[in-house]
Amino acid sequence: MNNFDFGGISSNIANAANEQQLRIHRQQQQQNQANESMKFLAEYQHANLASEFANHLLSRINQFDADLNSNLEVGLKLVSFGQTITFHVSAIGFYNPSLVVFAGLTDDGNRVELVQHVSQISFVLIALPKLNPEQAKRKIGFVQEGI
Repeated sequence: MNNFDFGGISSNIANAANEQQLRIHRQQQQQNQANESMKFLAEYQHANLASEFANHLLSRINQFDADLNSNLEVGLKLVSFGQTITFHVSAIGFYNPSLVVFAGLTDDGNRVELVQHVSQISFVLIALPKLNPEQAKRKIGFVQEGI
């Protein structure tokens, strides 16, 4: 008569099932980690879009503007390569992923658009006498794609 070790077979089956469950659990953990990494990268990428920079800049400019009296408006002063330009800001725009646009007028009424990469944005906010003192103080324009 043959002796079969049924206890050993059922033990092997149980071990194989446990190993399979461990493999599935590890795969689920790896998938969850991959999903979290992708989510982090997507959030990071979104936070570095020009549209986000433009929104932050507009918020800061509006805070600056709120402290000005009715005879003054927000201007930008830029210094580059020894040249200085000052202009009255009227709108801020963007081209995702990385360009921000400032639009406005110089003191002599010339139209100006500054297009800059988000990594190069550097300017001084300055209070300027209003171009049209008889007009009511105007709000800086809304952020929009491609002014």
